[in-house]
Order: sequence, then C-alpha cells, then structure tokens
Amino acid sequence: MDEIILRHGKKDREPMSFEKFKFICYFIAGMVAMVMGFIALYMIIYYMGR
Repeated sequence: MDEIILRHGKKDREPMSFEKFKFICYFIAGMVAMVMGFIALYMIIYYMGR
C-alpha cells in the first residue's frame, strides 16, 4: 500500500497530495478523539453524579 502511494508521489502532478492526505487524516482522527473524549467525560460525570 505504501509503495503505491510513494510511486504515485514521484509523478510530481500533485507534490503536496500525500502531505495534505496525512494532514486530513490526522485532523479527522483528532476531531474523532476529541468528540469521544468529551462523550467519555460526560458519561463519567453523569454516572458519578447519580
């Protein structure tokens, strides 16, 4: 899988495609982790308050 991405990057058609893809992946992962963290925190506070 990595070889295909690297080989595609050598064509220089879109030199920033991999960096942009990596940034988008990290951004989405960060957003999901933040939302999951808020949900977990809310659940902990909710169940401790009962």
